[in-house]
Amino acid sequence: MTTIAVKQFCKYYNIPSSFIESLSSVELIEIIEIKNSKHVRINDIQQIEKMMRLHYDLNVNFEALDVINHLTSQIHSLQQELIELKNKIDFYQ
Repeated sequence: MTTIAVKQFCKYYNIPSSFIESLSSVELIEIIEIKNSKHVRINDIQQIEKMMRLHYDLNVNFEALDVINHLTSQIHSLQQELIELKNKIDFYQ
């Protein structure tokens, strides 16, 4: 599991660490404690960037970010299911 320190991430993106903590409080990401330092997973960076754009560019609050994330996840699952069903139909035709 590769991580990056929250301080380093926030410095690079010029955002307050409270933003990352707020994402964690609504369970959009997980903060990992390593040697008394807060870290986020490298795999979560794309998700964090998306949430940053929504929050800072469109003024979307954290509760709405949670809803958007949930709905996006559902859409992705339904798209995957649709692909699988189309493949089954193609197989039987």
